[in-house]
Amino acid sequence: MVQCKIYLSDEGFGPIVRQRAIIQSIKKIDPSIDFTIQTKNHIDRARRVIKSVNYKKKFNNIIWHKHLDGSPDLKKIKSFYSHYIPRSDAFIKEESESINAGFIISDFIFEAFEVGHLKKIPAFGVAHFSWDWFFSKLFPLPLKTNLLKRFSKQAKKARYLFFPPFTPQEILNLYRHNAIEVPLIVNDSNNRKIIFEEAKKFKILIMDSGANVLNHHIRQILPALTALKDFHFFISSNFHFNNENITLIDESELFIDYIPYMNLVISRAGFNTISECIAKRVPMLLLSESMNPEMNENIIAIKKVGLGSFISKKQFVEELPDYLPRFIEHEYLILLERIKSHDIKTNGSQVIANKIMESI
Repeated sequence: MVQCKIYLSDEGFGPIVRQRAIIQSIKKIDPSIDFTIQTKNHIDRARRVIKSVNYKKKFNNIIWHKHLDGSPDLKKIKSFYSHYIPRSDAFIKEESESINAGFIISDFIFEAFEVGHLKKIPAFGVAHFSWDWFFSKLFPLPLKTNLLKRFSKQAKKARYLFFPPFTPQEILNLYRHNAIEVPLIVNDSNNRKIIFEEAKKFKILIMDSGANVLNHHIRQILPALTALKDFHFFISSNFHFNNENITLIDESELFIDYIPYMNLVISRAGFNTISECIAKRVPMLLLSESMNPEMNENIIAIKKVGLGSFISKKQFVEELPDYLPRFIEHEYLILLERIKSHDIKTNGSQVIANKIMESI
């Protein structure tokens, strides 16, 4: 039986969703492959989302720190990475001594590629941005240049690095020797069944980030939602707010699974949310995070293709009752037409699975 070890970072739920899709696609080719996922902070969420795999609870080194508004906490980032290399070397040694796998997949845990290189195990990366790029965009630069170079050197040891649409061109140029551009990575099936009592109402999913960056803003607008009688809102049970036009979704659920049933998604400009909205052809109204390079790039990309609209946090909190009806009446109709007719491919997990299985 071939074994695959997957190294997941502890940053957000996007990697979990992408790996779920890739695992499903690989198992369609070879059901006998045995997967082990290694992660720490989100391991309970991963267990709920990805079934029939093994888990190992261990921190995989990569993390970044943010303030409550989502902006990078440069002081904490600098402190964490100031003594990174000795920890990294120890991690590589531990993994090299214990790993028992035929191939490796990682969402850019750089050490995973080094382990694969040392043990002569094919290693594959999957991400829409790389951490060396992310940290290099922060100012003042919180990581030393030699560490950023170490990251990119390790990533170049992967057999292939798979990048979906909207990956910054700078990253594709850096990893041009082992980068492969693939379609969007989304889940090709959804067994979620929802019955709406108010089926004729316009359904809106309001999503917070995995780090609860929008928590405070969403709490502020909840009373205003009750006055929007023509809309039905779906929010996390974490907000403990009940009303006839508000449905709570259990906070342990993966909210992107509900996107296909919605008329509109309001969320931060996270890559997985964008990918799922494009795949399921659901218009999106996006909020950004302060000084977040990933969010900024996502917004630029979506503006370029014209598949989403944007609202400031100030508008979201202070003007939503007036803003939303106007948006639905005018701009929403344009977005709906565009997103229903786009030709962006969404079979990235199948493309990746085929390429990996051909390589091993």
